[in-house]
Amino acid sequence: MLILATSKIQSNYQTTIPKEIRKNYDIDNTTVVEWAINDKGNPEINFRKKRNFKNLSGAFKTDEKTNALELKRSLYK
Repeated sequence: MLILATSKIQSNYQTTIPKEIRKNYDIDNTTVVEWAINDKGNPEINFRKKRNFKNLSGAFKTDEKTNALELKRSLYK
């Protein structure tokens, strides 16, 4: 395993993602860090951009007729 950088855990369990990692994975304040444990019991970290409704619009198709205004209203019911 190649170690690019290290970081220290602070007393409140926070850490800083090293610059080399941020640059390599295009990490910014819109990035979500996902933590998982793999089948071997080792931790894995994944990075993804935050998703919002605007990002998801048009991502799914349906044969059902929809009305955007009615869908939005139903979110607040």
